[in-house]
Amino acid sequence: MKSMTGYGEGREENERVEVYLQIKTLNHRFLEIEIYPSQLFPFAWEKTIKDYIKRKIKRGKVIIDIEIKRKKPPLPEVIVNQNLISHYYKALSQISNRLELTDKITLSDILSLPETIYLKKSEAIKENIRPLINKNLRKALQQLLQMREKEGEEHYCSIREYSKRIQKDVLKIEKEIPLIQRKYEHRIKETLGKLIDKSDRKKVLNELSSLIWRGDISEEILRLRSHLDQFQTTLENQGPIGNKLKFILQELQREINTIGAKSVTFTISNFVVQIKEDIERIREISQNIE
Repeated sequence: MKSMTGYGEGREENERVEVYLQIKTLNHRFLEIEIYPSQLFPFAWEKTIKDYIKRKIKRGKVIIDIEIKRKKPPLPEVIVNQNLISHYYKALSQISNRLELTDKITLSDILSLPETIYLKKSEAIKENIRPLINKNLRKALQQLLQMREKEGEEHYCSIREYSKRIQKDVLKIEKEIPLIQRKYEHRIKETLGKLIDKSDRKKVLNELSSLIWRGDISEEILRLRSHLDQFQTTLENQGPIGNKLKFILQELQREINTIGAKSVTFTISNFVVQIKEDIERIREISQNIE
């Protein structure tokens, strides 16, 4: 069993950049991944990260923050276009000879011409940061998964305790069934005695039907036990179980509500209230189970 909440982080650097990655997960009905990257992070990498996360996490909202900082801005490379400079020099020399000019052609004259010298744009640093991001992601995800597993174990222990208490209360309710039957038998006899004198056949049948329905909770107890067994089996399963637990809890709630509606003893009513409270506690915990 795993919790859906967790946190992990990683920080790596090289001679040019520092990369910090933070990942956290929250409760969510499905798997949803959101990435908030630095400006230096290539958008095309998001899919790779999401695919990696999907192999590790099956349910919950995953939020990833990636921060990339340059330690020192790289100096641009100076490019001297020697071929173009030679071409300029030859062309200027030809013009100077043709016009019989005495002025010498200087290097500064040539360098003032277009595209003789320029600054090369810095190369993208993506190849340098990719290993750092991958390492941070693995480190942060490992921390997060460990936290989810640890919290999941705590959830498991809590749910087991509440589940055991529900089973004990169901057993106590079962022990009350003979008493319920005797009380209903007595009430049926009293009701029959009152209604037969009035010779109202239809009313007699309606009252009998209502009393018999309210007095029989054996089917509800049987289904309740079946759902509890299924619940225990599901708890021991590997992999995501949160949605299945939610469904079983709904069935448990339905059966205990029916028992509560049929109960005629103060003792059973107390057990029903306690079971409802424990089901609600389990429901709150299960909302954070993957």
